Amino acid sequence: MNTVFVALLLGLWAGVSMVLNLTGLGVRTALISGVIAGALVGDVNMGFQIGATCTLMSIGFYTYGGATIPDYVTGAMFGVVAAANSGSYDIGLTIAVTLSLLMTQMDILGRASTTVFQHLADKALANNNLGAFDLWTLAGTLPWILSRFIPVFLGVLLINNIQAFADFANNVKWISDGLSVVGKALPAVGFALLLSYMDIKKYWPFMVIGYVMFAYMGVGTLGLAIVGAAAGALYTTTQQTGGAE
Repeated sequence: MNTVFVALLLGLWAGVSMVLNLTGLGVRTALISGVIAGALVGDVNMGFQIGATCTLMSIGFYTYGGATIPDYVTGAMFGVVAAANSGSYDIGLTIAVTLSLLMTQMDILGRASTTVFQHLADKALANNNLGAFDLWTLAGTLPWILSRFIPVFLGVLLINNIQAFADFANNVKWISDGLSVVGKALPAVGFALLLSYMDIKKYWPFMVIGYVMFAYMGVGTLGLAIVGAAAGALYTTTQQTGGAE
C-alpha cells in the first residue's frame, strides 16, 4: 500500500481513537492499533506480535491524576511499520519502545493546549452563550487529535529513513545481537511490571499453574489468557457464593 495512504490512515486512527478513548469506548489499545497497522502494511502477524508485546509493557500504567505515561499505542504503530520495512521484529520493537517514550512530550502539549479551549468554553457559559459553549467544548478535542495525528502521519512518511539503520544493524553482528537481546527482554519487563501489581503471596497458585502450562505443556499466550479468564471467573464466582452463604 502507498506510504502516504498508510500514513494518512494510521494518523486518522491515532487521532480519532484518542478521542473515542476519552469517551470511554476503550478502543485505543496497543494490540488493536498494532493489528490495524499490520493489516495496512500487509503483515498482520507482525502487528499481533508487536501490539501484544507493547500491551504487556503498558499493563499497570494509567494516567492517574492526569499523569503522562509512555504512549505504547502510538509506539506499536510505528514499531509495526518499522518492522515491516526492515524485516526485523527486534528493530521494530526497539523503535516502538523508543517512540513510546518520546510521545510523552506530545501528550503534555496536547493536554496543555486543551485548557485554552476549556477556558473559552467556561467564558461562553458564564455569558449564557450555549452555542459558543458547545463549539469550544468540541474544539477542545482538536489538540487530542492533532497531538497523535501529526506525529504518526509525519513519522510514517519518514519511516523509510530507518532502512539505512536497519541495514546497518542487520550487518553488524554486535548490534543485531544486542537488538535481539533487547527484543527478548522487553516482554519480560512487561511481565515483571504486571507481577509487581499483583498480590503474589495470595494468588501464587495461579502463577505456578500458568508457568507450568507454558514451560512444560507448551500452551501458547492465547491459551493461557483463556484459561486465566476462566480461572478468574471461577474464583470470583466461588468467592461470591461463599460470601452469600
